[in-house]
Amino acid sequence: MYAFLVLVGLALGLSVVHQVIDEILPFRAPAALARTLTVAIGAGLAWMLGYSAFSAFGQELRAEWMHPLMTGLVLVAMGEFVRSVIAAIAHRAGEPPVEAAPLSSVRAA
Repeated sequence: MYAFLVLVGLALGLSVVHQVIDEILPFRAPAALARTLTVAIGAGLAWMLGYSAFSAFGQELRAEWMHPLMTGLVLVAMGEFVRSVIAAIAHRAGEPPVEAAPLSSVRAA
């Protein structure tokens, strides 16, 4: 249970970092570029902490270098998933659905 809580906590923290990156980039970047940068930051964070989401759940990957990279990818995916679940739970019945769009797409031109 603790491994899952650590995974969700790091994912939500990285989700906030993704929003900050979206805000401070001096140019209009595609969403894929911002997410790729967030995955790189997540991989660096996992490498610095020595954290592997896969080892925490007792799974091993083919090579040691894959652990930080795949953990960064899983952290970004988990952060997006948790944000969309919270948005779905917060949705009120009878109202039109609200799309969870990245901040870059809702900025004024």
